[in-house]
Amino acid sequence: MGRGWFDFRSGAQRERDYRDFNERVFSGGLPHKRRVKERLKEALNKKDATYEFVYYVALKDLLVRRPQTTFEEGMSQVCSEIRVMKLDAAAKEAIRTVLEEDMAGKFLQTE
Repeated sequence: MGRGWFDFRSGAQRERDYRDFNERVFSGGLPHKRRVKERLKEALNKKDATYEFVYYVALKDLLVRRPQTTFEEGMSQVCSEIRVMKLDAAAKEAIRTVLEEDMAGKFLQTE
């Protein structure tokens, strides 16, 4: 498995890994992903939360793969690996709120 520019996985392996990742983070499929993104925008009171969503997805993936990791530990690790923007305390709290709602299954419900 590679990271960044040096990814030596086959196309089939990359596709399998991407499907596994999506199932892990958004088990409810595309509707689940849309609801999470909309809720994050609402919690941040922003029209566009694309960058915050990147942090959210990375954090959720980490916490799902390593359930013993705390929110603070996970956020610290994600922020050290992703440097798209500096998250302020309000953004971190919004991510925490949406993550807690998501982990409780709130976004899996059909509307």
